Amino acid sequence: MENTNMMRLCFGTFAQVLRLCRLDGVTDKQLVGTMTRTLDPDCQYIEKGNDTSVSRLFSCTGNLSPGRSEGGSGAYKAAGDSLSNVIQLARTVKTADVAQRFHDNVLPLIDEDKKVVAVLALRDIIRNDTTLDDEKVRTFEKYLGTTKKALLSQSEVVLPFFLAGVFLYTVNAVKNTVGKECIGQIDSNYIQSFRDQIWLITMVDRPKSNKQVELNTVVATQTQQVEPDYSVYLRNAKSKYSTVKTLLYSDQPRPFYDFYVCNNIERRIYTSSRFGTSYQTKTISNATATLLSDCSKFVILSGTGGLGKSMMMRHLLLDSIENHDVTTLIPVFIPLKDYDASSNGLLEYVYGKLDSLGGGITKTQFENSLVTGGCLLLFDGLDEISSSYGKRFEQELEAFTDKYPNNLFVISSRPYSSFVSFSRFTVLQLRPFSKQQALQLVDNLEFRPDEPAIKNKFRDQLDQTLYQTHYEFSTNPLLLTIMLMTFEQFAEVPSKMHIFYQEAFLALSQKHDASKGAYKRTLKTGLTADRFSDCFAEICSRSYHDEKFELSETEFAQYYDVLKERQKSGDQNATAADFLYDLCSNMCLMYYESGKYHFTHRSFQEYFCALYFSKQKDKNLKSIGDFFEYKRRRTYGDKTFSMLYDMIPEKVEEYIFVPFLTTLFQKCDEGDGYWTFLEEMYPCISYEKGETNEFISNDPESFIFEFLRMHKGIWDGSGQDDMLPFYEALVRDVYVYVEDEDGNRHLVNRSEVDNDYEREYGVPDTVGWCLEFNVNEIRKQPTVYGDLLDVLNSDEFPLKQEYRKAREYHLSLVKKQTPTGPDLFDLF
Repeated sequence: MENTNMMRLCFGTFAQVLRLCRLDGVTDKQLVGTMTRTLDPDCQYIEKGNDTSVSRLFSCTGNLSPGRSEGGSGAYKAAGDSLSNVIQLARTVKTADVAQRFHDNVLPLIDEDKKVVAVLALRDIIRNDTTLDDEKVRTFEKYLGTTKKALLSQSEVVLPFFLAGVFLYTVNAVKNTVGKECIGQIDSNYIQSFRDQIWLITMVDRPKSNKQVELNTVVATQTQQVEPDYSVYLRNAKSKYSTVKTLLYSDQPRPFYDFYVCNNIERRIYTSSRFGTSYQTKTISNATATLLSDCSKFVILSGTGGLGKSMMMRHLLLDSIENHDVTTLIPVFIPLKDYDASSNGLLEYVYGKLDSLGGGITKTQFENSLVTGGCLLLFDGLDEISSSYGKRFEQELEAFTDKYPNNLFVISSRPYSSFVSFSRFTVLQLRPFSKQQALQLVDNLEFRPDEPAIKNKFRDQLDQTLYQTHYEFSTNPLLLTIMLMTFEQFAEVPSKMHIFYQEAFLALSQKHDASKGAYKRTLKTGLTADRFSDCFAEICSRSYHDEKFELSETEFAQYYDVLKERQKSGDQNATAADFLYDLCSNMCLMYYESGKYHFTHRSFQEYFCALYFSKQKDKNLKSIGDFFEYKRRRTYGDKTFSMLYDMIPEKVEEYIFVPFLTTLFQKCDEGDGYWTFLEEMYPCISYEKGETNEFISNDPESFIFEFLRMHKGIWDGSGQDDMLPFYEALVRDVYVYVEDEDGNRHLVNRSEVDNDYEREYGVPDTVGWCLEFNVNEIRKQPTVYGDLLDVLNSDEFPLKQEYRKAREYHLSLVKKQTPTGPDLFDLF
């Protein structure tokens, strides 16, 4: 039925529908009292004269607040001497419990022949209540467990959960008096109009039996009412992930917890004061899914390569399986490296990872678990998705989290793009190892048990000097393991990253066989280590260029067959299969899993890519620089260009930096100088005022300029927030403090505060602002933004200083390329 007048869903309109569909002989007081007693078993309604509390509820002239002096319902305890606390109880009750009581006590009061009609009428009210599309949208989804659009499109309804959800929404989220203008439309004719539509839906009249469900489910089939048995899946998942191969344990998998050391996780809470922006840190030790959920249900674990992100995700999975009886969460490990064009939607992709481990869980059963918020979804390797599919994944993830918001989502990733597209997610930092953790890992590793003195000596040096002198290596679990391996060969650890990987390769190419002592393996390809390295470097550079971080056998063969390094040396006898065998079995640089070949760690792909680029002709370096500058994926943990610069610094300066800076400053000189520089490098600038939980970093548009900025003293680390003036028109987001049920204060985005909170506690005061402006746009309005333009153009402004220092660095490079005299050695 279409209504021209706006309907409002409130307790009165809800109760009126049930009133018109009740059994003969059921009184108004019995109907209302039975519903409210699903929350407070002692609740009674005391009638006094003609102006009864129940009649005011049905007419929408009174609210469900307890006292009549407050315009409330006058609901009392049984003895009549104290007010009922229906509203307060509704805020803490489990929806499943209310649904069970509706099934047992309220449904028997409704005429069996009118139950479908009641649902159709309530759905019509929901359809025509436009506030459910606007300010009430979040609270509606909270109590009904689905979106309005999804609810209206469903053909099957679990009646007790549907009615319990509507009931809790009308008690908690809206005043009853909002229905006063439309209550007259809900009469017997209105109910009768739905008689010819009863074929539209199928009713399921049994609540789901689940002892811990905290979210109502609206849509379900009869088979979904039987709780799925995940025990086989959990057992298989534990079996798969409780052992692992590593760089050190490449021959056979080892028990995960025999060597795993759990990183600390850090949450940064940013605050602003008159002294500037600062942050406090909260450290999570021995992380579990429960501890992460205390921060947010939407978490990104950010960490650089080799720091242990995938290991942490594996730990969260295994810990959740071990404690499933307590948490009741179903953990699903979801590697994102396989996400590509063949992925038929995120739900299918996630379900495929669960289904591959057996257990017979149907897609419908799994989706129902998602609806009830019963899953821990561990998305591993966001940065490993090809940029061709990155935007698609972001869009699908947003839709997925909108549809199933009550699950726990954890995404691991290298730092990239500041995660600005993931507005729901709280970014937590995976911390490098402390010295104690580094020593613990070395203790846990089984390394050359036939020669324990090697590990003991390394451990002593790590404790005494190496942790401080080689901090970047010592604090990274992967690099620390490689340190141990190279220490055996060279009895020292290099300070340069590319030399470190060079020695790591040499150690792997001469890897000891534990059963035979010192033993140099013979490669199946028959290549020397140097020739093998050259070929592998080209494969790494080609796959890196194509953003391929794992390869099928066919893809590997395609790369192998076109190798120029093979053509140069005439190495045509060895096949791609031979090369793969050596990579996996002899060199341990790749491994085979799930139908694809993976780099033991992506840092090896980066090192060998840099190595290959470093050996190219000078005239080609400009094109290599352009590749990095316009590379589609910007992953800030990527060390490839940094290692390339360390390998051939003077060539990179002459053939990449000088042409780039020359072009940039020619454009500035032909334009508006510094203002052109801003529009090229920093076209959009963000900043903060007050207290926010964002960490704004205005990164330049150029990869090469960012590298120069960070490595050549062009940026001194200073920010500009305190210098930039406040403009209301430039505000992008505002932040406020809210209190939880325990009285703890949390700094949140204003958009996250719903009407329920404001009605209970009032509108919170704004304490922080995030502002944003386009440089080109504000330059067009000098009378409006004169103060802002003055700050941008001041010599003290950090970006103005960057411009000056970059020009000075450019001049020093140009001078460096100019011969100082006519002598031969003046050319060098």
